[in-house]
Amino acid sequence: MRLSLFGATGRVGGRLLEYALAEGHTVRALVRDPAKLAPRAGLTVLQGDVLDPAAVSATIAGTEAVLSGLGGAGLQDPGEAQSQGMRNIVAAMAAHGVTRVLGVAGGGILDSPHGGLRHDQPTFPAVFKGVSDRHKQAWRAMAASDLEWTMVCTGDILPGERTGIYRWLDDQLPEGGNRISVEDVAHFLLDELTARRHVRRRVGLGY
Repeated sequence: MRLSLFGATGRVGGRLLEYALAEGHTVRALVRDPAKLAPRAGLTVLQGDVLDPAAVSATIAGTEAVLSGLGGAGLQDPGEAQSQGMRNIVAAMAAHGVTRVLGVAGGGILDSPHGGLRHDQPTFPAVFKGVSDRHKQAWRAMAASDLEWTMVCTGDILPGERTGIYRWLDDQLPEGGNRISVEDVAHFLLDELTARRHVRRRVGLGY
C-alpha cells in the first residue's frame, strides 16, 4: 500500500517505517529534520511539522492509509503534536478521500473496570495526566470523524523484540498487560492495517 507516516523518527514510528518498507509498502514520511532518516527504497521524506495543515495535506495526498506514531515532547510539556496534529491529519484525510488511520496512545484513555476512563481514576499517576489528555484529544478527533480509525493503547512501551505474541482487548487493557515492546506495537499496527479487526475502536495491547 501507499502509506503516509507521522512520527517516523520516534520509537514506534521508526519501527513502523522499518517494518512497512520490509513488507513492500511505500511510505511518505513527514519529519522536521530529514537528516534523521536515511534514504532507502520506497521512502519519500517530506520536511515539515504535523502542526502545519498544509504539510500534513501534502504528505497524505496520493496515499491509501495513514499511520501515526506521534509522541509527546515530554511529561512536563507534552506539546500539541498528538492532539492538534491528529486534528490536522483527520482534516487532510477527509479532503483527500483517505479513510484508514491507525495511531498509538497510552492506556489512560481506555475504559476502567470501575467506570470512566483509566486516567480519571484516583490511582492514575498525576505525572501522566497531561500526556493522557493529549491522547484523549487525538482519540476524540478520530471518533468524531467518519474515518475507519483504530487507536492502539498500551501501558509501558519498552525496547525488546518482535514476538507477535501479545494480548488485546477492545476498549480496555488486558488484565496485567501493563507493558509491551516497541517492536510488537509496530507489528500489531501494521497487521491491523489490513486485518481490520478493530475498526473504530480503541484497543488495549499488552503481554
